Amino acid sequence: MRRQILSTILVVAFSIAGFAQESNPYSEFNKFLAKNLRYAQEFRAEKVQGPVTLLLSLNENGDFNKEPILVGGSETLAQEVFRTLDLMEAKGTASLIPEEAFGKEYLLTVQFKMVKNQNTGFYIPERYDTESKIIEKLNAQIQENPYFANFYEQRAEYFQNTGQSLLAELDLEKAKLLRNKELTNIVVVGYESSHKKSLIGE
Repeated sequence: MRRQILSTILVVAFSIAGFAQESNPYSEFNKFLAKNLRYAQEFRAEKVQGPVTLLLSLNENGDFNKEPILVGGSETLAQEVFRTLDLMEAKGTASLIPEEAFGKEYLLTVQFKMVKNQNTGFYIPERYDTESKIIEKLNAQIQENPYFANFYEQRAEYFQNTGQSLLAELDLEKAKLLRNKELTNIVVVGYESSHKKSLIGE
């Protein structure tokens, strides 16, 4: 039985200045990341994914004040982000970041995400987790990367839906704080398309 897999990559950028517009002062920074970030084939094949968050420290001239620090997420995926930041530093960080960001520290998050487009020819029902499994998964994600705002927003939704309003409020406050410290948020998407499987062994 043979299964063919096709993969493509899409990079989407979100910055603290909002969605990409001509007036967005972070547009050049986002464009550079979108152009140079790669989602390695071996990682896509193994479905290695998740958000990677780095702490960036800029000096008064807009250059990196010190080496970027990994604060959350996979060390393996982080190597690609470090590689891209090295390219940025060689080009000149100050030319890509507006002066308003100089002399400050920010979080940079890159989400490596696999999306599977199924075309098996069969109906596959969705599987729903129990409440205990849901919160267990959310807590594990936050432990893996405690500086990714999306995880706190997702857990806040869970708390809200289960009548734990105070916990939901605390998670939303945490998410808001992280968003305010986020320089940009890049999504690197690997699309995996599974074609219809043959019913005849080969």
